[in-house]
Order: sequence, then C-alpha cells, then structure tokens
Amino acid sequence: MVKLKSEDILHLKKILQENKNILFLCHHNADPDAIGAAVALKYLADVLNRSEDKNLKISADSISKLSKNVLEEIEEDVEVVQYPKLLDVVFFVDTSNLNQVKINTQDLKDSILVVVDHHKRTDLLDLCTLSIVDEGATSTCEIVSQIFREMGIYPPKKIRIGLLSGILYDTKHLKLAREETFQIIAWLIKGINFQKVLSLLTQEMDESKRIAHLKACSRMELREVGGYIVALSYVSSYEASCAKTIVSIGADVSFVVAVRKREREIRVSGRCRKSLSKKIHMGEIMEEVAKRLGGKGGGHREAAGLNAKYDKSRSKDEVIKEVLNLCYEVFKEKVLGG
Repeated sequence: MVKLKSEDILHLKKILQENKNILFLCHHNADPDAIGAAVALKYLADVLNRSEDKNLKISADSISKLSKNVLEEIEEDVEVVQYPKLLDVVFFVDTSNLNQVKINTQDLKDSILVVVDHHKRTDLLDLCTLSIVDEGATSTCEIVSQIFREMGIYPPKKIRIGLLSGILYDTKHLKLAREETFQIIAWLIKGINFQKVLSLLTQEMDESKRIAHLKACSRMELREVGGYIVALSYVSSYEASCAKTIVSIGADVSFVVAVRKREREIRVSGRCRKSLSKKIHMGEIMEEVAKRLGGKGGGHREAAGLNAKYDKSRSKDEVIKEVLNLCYEVFKEKVLGG
C-alpha cells in the first residue's frame, strides 16, 4: 500500500485548511499523472478551505497533448506560463527537482513549500515544509488517491477520471501496476467508463514526433559494456519518447540528448529495460551526470532525465558528444561497480 504517515496527512490538511492562496506547480510538458494529481489536490484544497475569496491555481510552462485531452474531458484549466506568480503555498506536484520548472527560485523563501511525488528523493525536499513522497508508488495520482482515502473524502467523477488517467498513464496502461494499484482503481472507478479513460490516453503520433524518432535511430551509436547494449543519440526535441523507442527496438539502455540553444538548455533522457533496472537505477545515473554538468537530474529505476545549462560559446556538436560520453561513463561505473 502507498506509504503515508498519519502526521503528514494531518499536516497537509492543516496547510490546505489555513491557506487560501495556493499554486499547484507541475513539471515541464506536464503529463496526465502530474495534471491529474494537481487537479485533485486543487479540489481537496477547495473542499477543506471555507474562504470565499480563495485563489487556487494550477500552473505549468507546458502540457502534453494527452494532458490536454484529460483537461478537456474533466473541464479543468491549467495556467500555461513560465515564471508564474508564486502564492502563499506552492505545491510541487509529480516534480522531483527545481530544474523541472521555470520559476523565480529566489521568491520561494516567501512561500510554504510542499512536494507530492513518487520519484527518487532529491535536495528539493530540504526546501519543503512538508514532503509526501513514496518512491514505491506507481504514480503521483496513486499517492493523491490514497490521501483522499486517508481523509475519508470521496472525490466527484471528474476528479476521479483525472486520477485514473494519471495512474493509467504512468503504469503504461497497467503494465506496471501493483496489487495496491488495482485496489485504488476499484475505489475510483464507480460510475466511470474505463474504455473512455483509456481513449483519452490514446493518440496517433504526429509527424514531427515520428521524424524525431527516425532521426534518433539514424544517429544512434551503439556501445557495449558488461554485456549490455548502450545506445547513444541526439535530437532537437522529443528526447524522452525517442529514448523509450530505442529501448523498445533492442537496446538495453539508451541516452538521448537535446540541446536547446534558444533556452540555453541541455536535456537528457535515459531509459533501460526492466531486467537491467534490477541492477542499476536510471534516476541515480541521471542525478550523477547532472551533478557533473552543474545541473539537476533524477527519476525512476527505468526512466529518468536531467536538465543543465548550455554555454552558447561552445559548439552544439561538441556539447552533445561530451554529454553522451559522460552518460556512458557514469553508466559504465554503475554497472561494473555494482
């Protein structure tokens, strides 16, 4: 079962009851898990706080197409903006480090900070008044659903659709579900058409994404260490999806770099096979690579990523080569050292 401390539930309830200005912040390209959890937490805040002049907002610098499907279905809005105005309380939802959001970090000192997440713990937690994090949970929506259960609050249908969408998305349509996941789904699904929820998470890949996948595969360099096939590649966008595809077609582990000159940002996504994840933790690898690049990284055992600053004085090709070599070296250290 999702591991929640009774004192954390009471603390969360107190924060939501006593504060009427709350921002629920999601990571870049917010996926259905982030959106579903944020929408549910916003509803919980609305229920628990009796003020008539509440200001409850959900914000992300971008959201995925699947998340837009979910938001349209449940008739919810998300503020899509970089550097949103921070409110009295800021929730980091499905967000494990500050590099995943575009905010004025200096302003955080004026807010009560809360993180609700299921990724590997990072130093973000040191900044927070309250952290509800369970790395064993399959999704943040699973954690939020359990929060509702612990508080004895049964959410309305639209909120439950959002939570179910997040759970289905992060479990890869239940492929990664645990026994506890099905128990939560059974609690949420009353009066909901399961096929309808699945349809929200299905869409044909658009042309730009297909081209990115093809480019990633055509540029792929293969190396081998410890009997594992390591694939290294680069694209301009969709690096996470490309990394996933490369593993699906045969690599044991993949690292895909995207250098964004306009944003002066380096992004890396790493994926590995489930069998390999028993030996290494991709979140730890990305965290270590990010540290050496002066950035921030983290994630799950099988899927992780990082963000770091890009020095425009250096050539893009040089940076890509350096970052991919660094990913390979850290992976090699973990495999041979583990």
